[in-house]
Amino acid sequence: MKVRKMADTDKPKWLELRRALWPECPADRHLLEMDQLQHSNGVVLLAEDSDGQVVGFAEISIRRDHVEGTSSAPVPYLEGWYVNPSRRRQGVGRALIKSAENWALEAGFWELASDAESDNHDAIRAHWDLGFREVGRSVHFVRSLRAPMAEPGAPPDGGRVARRGHQRME
Repeated sequence: MKVRKMADTDKPKWLELRRALWPECPADRHLLEMDQLQHSNGVVLLAEDSDGQVVGFAEISIRRDHVEGTSSAPVPYLEGWYVNPSRRRQGVGRALIKSAENWALEAGFWELASDAESDNHDAIRAHWDLGFREVGRSVHFVRSLRAPMAEPGAPPDGGRVARRGHQRME
């Protein structure tokens, strides 16, 4: 098994894996977020099996705002982490996180932050098993002050799609 940085030619496979992780997310939203991540200081890591098949990914952004529980800013943030169900519990998720840590350390960071939906017990357990510590739980709220205005490149739902549940992994 090998973990490597994503190449432009990997974009269709990355999109396929994102759709598996976040099936309720509209296609336009996936493409927008993928484009944003590709043009940021973050990284997308892909896990390949011995046959060269991409079986998982990790998306790491650089968050410049406050990240709960961290002691530094900016901080690398694990935005998405997914392993194909048939390859879970085989060390793929662990290898992706280890590669994310190595990338972050090489880039001069000393922390890696993440999140998981409060009802995603598998993701929470996986984080604990990999050495993350829980720093809090919260419920997020938004109140519209006026009707949303459509912007070029905005999701067709006006941004009402809830941020996807987080990781599914080994």
